[in-house]
Amino acid sequence: MKRKRPFLVILCCMMLLGIFPWTASAQTPPESVIYGGGPFYVGGTPTMDILRQSGFTTVMLWTIHVNSNGDLVYNDQLVVSNGTYVGKSLWPSELATLKQAPTSVKRLEISVGSWGVKDFENIKNLVASQGTGTSSILYKNFSALKSKLGIDGISFDNEDLYDVSSSVAFGNMLGNLGYKITLCPYTNVSYWQSVKSQLGSFVDRIYLQVYDGGAGNNPATWSSQLGMIVMPGLDSKTSSGGNTPSQVNSRMSNWKASANINGGFIWYYDAILNNPSGGSAADYAAAINNALAPVSNGSLTTGGTASASSSNSPSGEEKEKAFDGSSATKWLIFANTGWIQYQFGNNASHAISSYSITSANDFQARDPKNWSLLGSNDGTNWTTIDTRSNQSFASRYLTKTFSVTSTTAYQYYRLNVTSNSGGAELQIAEVGLYP
Repeated sequence: MKRKRPFLVILCCMMLLGIFPWTASAQTPPESVIYGGGPFYVGGTPTMDILRQSGFTTVMLWTIHVNSNGDLVYNDQLVVSNGTYVGKSLWPSELATLKQAPTSVKRLEISVGSWGVKDFENIKNLVASQGTGTSSILYKNFSALKSKLGIDGISFDNEDLYDVSSSVAFGNMLGNLGYKITLCPYTNVSYWQSVKSQLGSFVDRIYLQVYDGGAGNNPATWSSQLGMIVMPGLDSKTSSGGNTPSQVNSRMSNWKASANINGGFIWYYDAILNNPSGGSAADYAAAINNALAPVSNGSLTTGGTASASSSNSPSGEEKEKAFDGSSATKWLIFANTGWIQYQFGNNASHAISSYSITSANDFQARDPKNWSLLGSNDGTNWTTIDTRSNQSFASRYLTKTFSVTSTTAYQYYRLNVTSNSGGAELQIAEVGLYP
């Protein structure tokens, strides 16, 4: 299980290294989470830049310890005391860059607790002595933590005291402060069931440890028991064990099939730094994101970002409708030429073997007639993958599929229509990209 790493050891390493609710996940891009300790505090802008470019969607600061007097300590560094942030002066501004474009990071969490500590015992005692109102030290310190660091969520890594009532009181306080609550269990399912049930909508994620003491955990079983699809986590490769990016990809793929997961996490960045031959942070993010990339009717085009040459579409016929997996919706622009493109989420790239176009046209004059399919990995420089001329669609909602010979993986695919069948508008029901 997770253990506290002495701060100086981490610093030295851095210096040396320089019921199932199954329905929603298949239609949303995957979430990938990276845990990290000391490097996230002392690494400065270079570490933030690595994280922004990694492909991970959530950064987990591991871990905050709650002292008996309510002080908040990040690993070995005092960061909040008596309702005031007292940590490294540059840390708030460094963390703020994580969500600044271009970046894959959308969310910042901080974990509370770990194995072999007394954080939740201290929380229980503080709740008993002071409560969780605005005058309590817990409220003051976690309010200061949020306002100073911009933390989106608090993750409960409770491995020392499974007391439901104090955990719920603490969670309700955090929820009312604007934090999302995430749970990170590896055992004692009844405790986590009670906490989740009583915290209600404040809990929006569950991270399941599937390594060390939780190595035998089954994500499908835990999802059933907790009434929420869990996001399983694996440890990165070290000299003594762990998982390579390839193994992470394989295991996440299997869990997607067996438990319909739509997210996962990696424990942890410090170990990745300490074992660079085992794979980079970007390698591990890609392992999760590619394994869990959504597929709709075999098409890769679900959960990414749509763009188009024109924004003059009628309401309900916007560019996103060409990638929503339904031929009942459509994209339309008031021009006889134009382009529409798709960008995979989380900086992922995919090679395709074919693509399809589905006609939405009540009037065949709106159908595309001549076009090229282009690929790009930066959205600026484009390579022609396929060109078609004098195409026609004999009926409404007809789908035509075209094979391609390119084996290059691209992040962006653009359908550039150079002429339609003669009308004043261009209209397409669906564009599909197939592996």
